[in-house]
Amino acid sequence: MRITSRRKAALSAILSFVTVLGFLFPRAAVIASSSNRLPLPDAQVASIGAEISGIRAKDTIIELGRRHRVQASSGYDKAAAYIAEKAKQYGLEQVQIERFPADGKKTYYTLKSSIGWDADSGKLWELSPDHRVLADYDEMPVALADYSQTADVTAELVDVGQGAEPADYKGFDVAGKIVLAGGPLAAVHKLACDERGAAGILSYQPNQVTGWSGDYADNVRWGHLSPYNAGNKFAFMISLRRARQLRESLSRGEQIKLHAVVKAEMRPAEYEVVTATIPGSDLAADEIVFSCHLCHQKPGANDNASGAAAILEIARTLHDLIARGELPRPRRTIKFIWPPEINGTLAYFAQHPDEIKHMIAAVHLDMVGGDYRITKSVLHITHTPASLPSCVNTVADIFADYAISGSLRAAMDGDFRAALFSPEGSKDSLVADTTPYEMGSDHDVYQEGSFRVPTIYLRDWPDVFIHTNNDTPANIDPTKLKRSGFIAAVCGYFLATAGAREAERLADEVFARAIARIPQQYQRAGTAGEEEGRAIISESLEMDQAAISSVRMLAPGDAALQSKIDTLVDQVSGAWLVLTGQLAQEQKGKKVYFVLKQSPQAQPDRQKPRSRAKPDSGSRPRTVELSSLVPYRRVAGPMNIYYYDYVADRAEPADLGIVKKIGAMPHGDVLMYEILNLVDGKRDIGEIKDYLVAAYEDVPVDYVTDYLKLLNKVGVVDFRERQSQ
Repeated sequence: MRITSRRKAALSAILSFVTVLGFLFPRAAVIASSSNRLPLPDAQVASIGAEISGIRAKDTIIELGRRHRVQASSGYDKAAAYIAEKAKQYGLEQVQIERFPADGKKTYYTLKSSIGWDADSGKLWELSPDHRVLADYDEMPVALADYSQTADVTAELVDVGQGAEPADYKGFDVAGKIVLAGGPLAAVHKLACDERGAAGILSYQPNQVTGWSGDYADNVRWGHLSPYNAGNKFAFMISLRRARQLRESLSRGEQIKLHAVVKAEMRPAEYEVVTATIPGSDLAADEIVFSCHLCHQKPGANDNASGAAAILEIARTLHDLIARGELPRPRRTIKFIWPPEINGTLAYFAQHPDEIKHMIAAVHLDMVGGDYRITKSVLHITHTPASLPSCVNTVADIFADYAISGSLRAAMDGDFRAALFSPEGSKDSLVADTTPYEMGSDHDVYQEGSFRVPTIYLRDWPDVFIHTNNDTPANIDPTKLKRSGFIAAVCGYFLATAGAREAERLADEVFARAIARIPQQYQRAGTAGEEEGRAIISESLEMDQAAISSVRMLAPGDAALQSKIDTLVDQVSGAWLVLTGQLAQEQKGKKVYFVLKQSPQAQPDRQKPRSRAKPDSGSRPRTVELSSLVPYRRVAGPMNIYYYDYVADRAEPADLGIVKKIGAMPHGDVLMYEILNLVDGKRDIGEIKDYLVAAYEDVPVDYVTDYLKLLNKVGVVDFRERQSQ
């Protein structure tokens, strides 16, 4: 690789940085080098690893996979009853099923509840030119799209291509006919059925995009019509292979006649949320939550019977080890929650607002058992969003590294002491990593700016069978389940048991990782423009300070811990003070100067971000509007929820252009989520933009402004002028 003078300068700066740290913070290097130390005693780690069973968890997956677990349906009800019964058998306490209306009217924060749905049967025949069954709900529940309704129709089949744009219907009269389409199902229904009178849909909508898209032509996707449209017709789902055969016949001019019979209805129902606890020794202390989602299609083995089964097995493991005296009872109560995805979590939060205040951390499992050789699934242990820096990321990293390295040693050297493998599972290395924040499950609710519960998120991605008929228990590896469950269990148990002594050691680990991250951010700042460089330095420092300060949640009020945190926060600030001085010297010819103010003391409230050490912004270009407008929230809750979009439901279509612009960016969905998360009544719009630049990418300030104006228009945020200091 050719090394340019610019790259040489950057490398030289990093080497100088390492030298500086060596003199100023020799303790950081010692901490970093010993970061393989586990925060739990070895005996406790070994007990959890030996007890947790991937085989038991897979047995639960097989049982759950027998049910079509659509939210607010009879199939989901049966799955919830099964989980509750097993939780009671395992000795968990306060086991209950809470029910919340799902009627299309009741709201939970920013969620309008969907309508319940149940299907008795659904069958689609081809009458001519061949006579055969194309889809049958009894044999394969995903063959009938959710929220289809009763019908008895004999009609011609018309190929409209994707069917998701008005142009797809040019030259076609689809009234009274069944359309063959590959586009998003709800969009096809709106154009074909609602607007043009089609009788129903035969869909071959593809699955989520992965590197293997199109390679599995026999997958039948689990489809959904809108749960808010009482006028739904019906949709049957078929594989890409079957769709290609039908399209070829139609392209030859053949007429295909179909007969569809559906017995199904949308009706008011209830979301059911199963909860159980392991009480802590201090019933007045805060809670640690294990979360998953119990819903999805039959069989839905990895998504998400695996997560539901895993936290049930974690609950049994911890309960039994505590009962046998191998683990001490945790200080904090551990709560286990099995809801329907996102909707159930928001309904539970709306019913228990005071409980949210006592949730100091959560561990969320959504797809944790896929056999990599079959599903291509990599297990990702995912960090909190940048708007919520937290010590839980360090806890997750440590235990994930332990499980990953243990599996590697077993595979390479035959050393199975920390291999965590199941007798009925594989002996393969664990294909896993730790990753920055990604969206897509209930962890989005926990960590949303209204609730701010830092969450460790375990997820498989990709999975070539997600949301299809082929997401079966045969794809599940008991060893993968054991390892996933172990990582989640030890993380959650540590957070439930840790006191001041454990918190002090954890603070050292968080500090070491903060120091280790500085070179990358330092290089970014040194090669960026003035405005972006200032943002990277200022906001990176804020994130590191907040992550270290978050350790206080494990021992609030402990003076020794607070003193240690203050020292570590000041040391991180000191590192940046030295380096920004060096950076200013290096950039002197370019008139780029970086000056940090001395950092203030950490604030104790986890709901209130600590004040930041920021670059001197005296010469910083900022319009009057941006410097004076501070957004604050008027509505609590996330904006885009499962099938429901709070903003789109209230905005004019012409107003949504900014959503498309930001959505087209590499981190688009995350950026919109984070813009609102960063609205705390303290940051002005420019500071929100700066934070996004440091954490994700360079977002045009106009994008941030326009999105916040849209949120203002629909009543989510309002603005006030910054008060003069």
